[in-house]
Amino acid sequence: MKINVEIVKKALKHNKVKLEDLNEKELVKKMMIRRRLSRSSRILINLAHECEFTKGVMVYGSAFGELIDTVNILESINNNLAVSPTAFQNSVYNTAASYHSIVHGNQSEILTLSCGDETSYNVMQQATLSLLKNKEVFACVVEAMNFDGVEPLNKCKNELEYGVAFTLKKSDEKATVEVNDKEQLGVPSSLSWMKNLYDICSDEEKCIVEIEL
Repeated sequence: MKINVEIVKKALKHNKVKLEDLNEKELVKKMMIRRRLSRSSRILINLAHECEFTKGVMVYGSAFGELIDTVNILESINNNLAVSPTAFQNSVYNTAASYHSIVHGNQSEILTLSCGDETSYNVMQQATLSLLKNKEVFACVVEAMNFDGVEPLNKCKNELEYGVAFTLKKSDEKATVEVNDKEQLGVPSSLSWMKNLYDICSDEEKCIVEIEL
């Protein structure tokens, strides 16, 4: 089964070490919530803002999840220190999507996926399925890996923080673009498909892609 999907809005954020322009104070008014945000949460909230998404169906993906908080927990255990309650709370895969829903009071369906190198395409597939019963869907993949000791695990080449997002709607028109899932230097494999789609979608022209379910 194949369905055509139109890219309504798109957003991209990445940095070799740490993103510094996420505008948390403006986007998250409550200080207590802002202080607890994980790195992935900060990136997701910024991407959603650029896509003008606050409430609605979201499909969120991450191959590695909340590695920074998980590493903090393991280091505390290894050093016989008390585990941070915030780090424990933030160590699950749906942390970023959950914080976004709290900030905006979003009570719609939210699904979190982790599918290794296939994460971003699987996110797009699930978002497309959701479009069968929803007018628009927000799809996003984020990786945040800026922690000491990441080098042996690093599949992100030279980019430790990366996120790409789309607001999508179903289209009855023919596809205008075709994605070549080529590997890109510096791009985490888990979001390479969506990054390639982002690159070929012109801001001036309608971008419609065929998704095979």
